[in-house]
Amino acid sequence: MSMLSYRVRAIVLTGVVCVFALWGPTVRAQEEVDVKEAVKEAVKEAGIEKAQPPTNINPKAAITTKDPTIPVEELKYLVRPLTQEDLENEAAAWMLLLKAKVKEVSNAEIAVKRQNRTIDSQNEATDALKKAQQSLAEAEKLQVGAAVGSPEYEAATKKVEEAKENFKKAESAVKDAAITKKELKKDKTLKSALKTAQKTGDLEDAKQALDKAKQDRDSLVAGSQGYEATTKKIDALEQAIKAFEDAQEAQGKVAPNSPEYKKATPKVEKARKDLQKARSAVEGVSPTDADKSKQSSEDLNNATTALNNSKIKGSLDTKVAGPVGVVEDRKSLNQKGDQIEKATEKLEKSTETESGLKNDLVVSVTNLQAEQTEIVDRLNVILDELKLKGGEVESYQKYIQAISVVQIDVKDSEGGIVRLTSWFKSEEGGLRWAGNIGKFVGIVVASIIVSQILGIILNSLLKNFGGMSRLLRHFIVMLVNRGGILVGVMVALTALEVSLGPVLALLGGVSFVLAFALQSNLGNFASGLTIMVYKPFDVGDEIKIGDIWGWVDSISLASTKIKGFSGQIFIIPNNIVWSDTIENLTHDKIRQVKVGVQIGYDEDLAKVKQLLVETVKSHPDILSDPPVKAYVWEFGEGCINMFVEGWTKTEGFWLVYERVLQQIQERFNFEEIAIFDTTQDIRIQKALNGKTSQPSPQDLAKLLKAQMPKEVSQRL
Repeated sequence: MSMLSYRVRAIVLTGVVCVFALWGPTVRAQEEVDVKEAVKEAVKEAGIEKAQPPTNINPKAAITTKDPTIPVEELKYLVRPLTQEDLENEAAAWMLLLKAKVKEVSNAEIAVKRQNRTIDSQNEATDALKKAQQSLAEAEKLQVGAAVGSPEYEAATKKVEEAKENFKKAESAVKDAAITKKELKKDKTLKSALKTAQKTGDLEDAKQALDKAKQDRDSLVAGSQGYEATTKKIDALEQAIKAFEDAQEAQGKVAPNSPEYKKATPKVEKARKDLQKARSAVEGVSPTDADKSKQSSEDLNNATTALNNSKIKGSLDTKVAGPVGVVEDRKSLNQKGDQIEKATEKLEKSTETESGLKNDLVVSVTNLQAEQTEIVDRLNVILDELKLKGGEVESYQKYIQAISVVQIDVKDSEGGIVRLTSWFKSEEGGLRWAGNIGKFVGIVVASIIVSQILGIILNSLLKNFGGMSRLLRHFIVMLVNRGGILVGVMVALTALEVSLGPVLALLGGVSFVLAFALQSNLGNFASGLTIMVYKPFDVGDEIKIGDIWGWVDSISLASTKIKGFSGQIFIIPNNIVWSDTIENLTHDKIRQVKVGVQIGYDEDLAKVKQLLVETVKSHPDILSDPPVKAYVWEFGEGCINMFVEGWTKTEGFWLVYERVLQQIQERFNFEEIAIFDTTQDIRIQKALNGKTSQPSPQDLAKLLKAQMPKEVSQRL
């Protein structure tokens, strides 16, 4: 029975354990699934699902980063066959290189900041020591011949106290400088930045030493023993500089932290030591003197020792002396002043060395930024190709934009000058932008010259085409001239590394806003272009537009300017010009001279017609073809209306017209033919009770108005 109960309990317990064993993972798995689903939903709602980087990116599969210094033009052809997946690997690999370089730049900038702190602390200590030294000197003068308790003695005591306060400030500042230097030495990344800066400083110092040695050699006699010895040292230094630069270039062509990079590093160090030796041989100093960091530390330690030796321990007044009870006498003050002067010299020497090291760091930062720019250029090539093939590049571009901002400490004037000088000398800095600006100016000037030449050629060609208005020809030439310059400027902007995409997008947006705001003006522009194309008139033509009659003075895209017969100027919007009736009186080369006359019913019509034809023909500028003709137009009220028509050249029309009128009048007077006078003599009588009387003024006005022409009566 006991055995049976035991077996039952065992089976039940085993079942419970199995249930928990199976239910537990199931619950946890379900919880994990729920969490994942919740995360996916949150990501989807936040709109950042597309921003998540693909999980299959493998930067190690990149092929273009094997040589980080590959020319940009070669890289463009190298990435062309790559697929989107390949380009994502390439972009990730270049991004890693860029992040590493940005980190180097940041570490170097931090090192510069800490160097500035060290320099500021040491400058503060130097100023405090100088003030302490001055206070001690004044105390020493006041102490001469001064009795204890006298005003002079009290003043000397105050000066000693001032010296003690300044001395404490100097001690505190020196301690801060020492702490900052220790922080630089402890931090491996900052120490690496200092080491890189030291390499840059070694190369710059070597080049300066080489230039100075060549100048010194020029003062020696050629062929002398000293000249030959200096020449050997100069040759050795030149070879060492070239070897160091070649070693650095070889190291820069391989990816950081790669096996090739590790192999190249010892070669760079060996070339650096050889460079130091060669420079030391030229300058006559030991190679260890070239290590500015060690030299600065030694100078700071010597300054600290001198400060400890010059410490002021007491006061002039024994009554107010400290616990030690030491009385500072004149001899002691003199000794303390000498020790402080010695400490000041050591601090100034240390500060000078620190400034030199800071300048090396600044130069190193500039060089690192140039290397960063090179990587950005190559990464942009990858991103451009990736964007064309459908990849996401926004996160990369934002990172590039963020790290491209350069901040300059305006308080550090010396470092700013060094930074600018190094930037101007850098191939990716001043030299690059000098070349870019040169290209920009060259492209703009070339576009101006080419567009002007094309305009002249095009103008000559268009003159040979008949039927084209002068205005349209000028407009096309102007469009070529200014359009060529605009295209040249846009192309030149690419030389300044300006992306045309945002510029074109901005121009498109501005054009849309202007088009919406200037609808009426755009209508005038469209009408102006229509006038240019269809050529209803040209500059210099005599035209009628509605009630306006005159000569075309000028035409623009917006309006037409007409000069009236009295010298007035009419400016008409082209939209109105094109929508109204246009009468061009000088469209052809010849123009009709048409004169109308009115004769009485008692005149001989055949004779008058013959006289009119003969008179018009007699003018030398009247053309024989088409022939001159005269005809009766209509029978009017008390007269007969006749017209005579002849043709003359358009340019002399008005002179011929005036002379023909004079000739007709003279001929009619000679032939005693009267031109009908439309003046009427109106006599009005009013009968009233069989008698004749004068009409009232109101009746007379009504009668006169009824007899007047309609146009005159309307004006009245």
